[in-house]
Formats: sequence, C-alpha cells, structure tokens
Amino acid sequence: MRSLLTKIKEIFVPNKSIPKNACFFCKRKMPDLRNYRNEANKRIKVCYQCVEYAERRAYRK
Repeated sequence: MRSLLTKIKEIFVPNKSIPKNACFFCKRKMPDLRNYRNEANKRIKVCYQCVEYAERRAYRK
C-alpha cells in the first residue's frame, strides 16, 4: 500500500515524461502544435483540438 504522500506527489508534481511534440492537455503527439504561454509565462504546446480549451483558460498566444 502506497503512502498518502506518494499519492499526493503523483497528483501535484508534473510528469517529466511528456514528449516535446505532445499536446500539453491531451498528451497526444501531433505534427502541428500551436505555442501558448501559461500563467507562469512558460511556453506550452497545444494541438488543434485543444486550442479552444486553451483560449477559454486565457492562455496567451
């Protein structure tokens, strides 16, 4: 049985194994990704299916 801290860490610590050409939201690999900036001004890549979601969350282009 895993400890409670391990479960919390898995939820809140970002996964480092996301490929460079994968969408930030759905984690799918797509050939054409759009670049957006999040609240921390870090560049994230978003696929065409998740663009509406990114704009709804007010990410900047």
